[in-house]
Amino acid sequence: MTDFKPSIALVTPLKDEIDNIEKFFSNISSQSIPIKCLIIVENDSSDGSKEYLNKLTSIKNVEHFKLININFEDTSYRVGKKYATIINTGFQYIQNTPFYNTLDYIGILDCDVFPEINYYSKLTQFLKNNREIGISSGLTYTKEGKLHIADTNFVRGNSRLWKASCFRESGYMIAFTADTVSIALAHLKGWKTETLKSARVISREVNVRIANSRNKGYHAFYRGHTLTYIFFKSLFLIVIKGKFKMGYEFFVGYVSSWVNRMPRIENKHLRKYFQFYMFNKLIKKY
Repeated sequence: MTDFKPSIALVTPLKDEIDNIEKFFSNISSQSIPIKCLIIVENDSSDGSKEYLNKLTSIKNVEHFKLININFEDTSYRVGKKYATIINTGFQYIQNTPFYNTLDYIGILDCDVFPEINYYSKLTQFLKNNREIGISSGLTYTKEGKLHIADTNFVRGNSRLWKASCFRESGYMIAFTADTVSIALAHLKGWKTETLKSARVISREVNVRIANSRNKGYHAFYRGHTLTYIFFKSLFLIVIKGKFKMGYEFFVGYVSSWVNRMPRIENKHLRKYFQFYMFNKLIKKY
């Protein structure tokens, strides 16, 4: 029997991570299986990260290392379309490499995310053993061991892995909440998405850099969620989670976007997907 030796390409967005860079590379170098390709897309760093990275030519345990520096007029940290544009820059580079069609897996790994040594070994084996699953990730914990999110079934964007065949079929879209949108794109192509509960990464607290529930309300409107879904989600946040301000701001963000006729995602198939999101969750279609 031939040992399973997956070919993995990763994209890492990076801005002002000088305190994490060495730990990140040490973690990549310690992975139990080699990484075929690591693309770091650095943008507008002002803490020395750019200068540090520009001195590097190779990374241990990585066959092909590439640094891309890009700049934006808006140099603030944003997690919307700007983040998706950064990620897509890395994906476009990968798609133009001579080895793109030989890749088995394509993923995202943020610079402040540190996978356990067997993380990619676990994930690739899990995806290999489950032919219907196209995207997976492990669970994210703080360094104190606290689980980041309540929904352990949501495939995290900061450390996710696509089967290359799923990625080629479903693609990646520059959009608000691109992580959620890319899951929808995979579902619409017939793929399932599932987390591997035994795989772990360590990261900073979620939303340490940015948190705005009103923006999230707009993003839900942008995707095409119904008012009914928003009402019940807001109610869940307020009553069940005890987060009144978060639930209130989320609801207000959605309603104000509706009243002001804010832009929505143009893809009609995605709009329909999110319109029936609650129903499909109930019947476990995806």
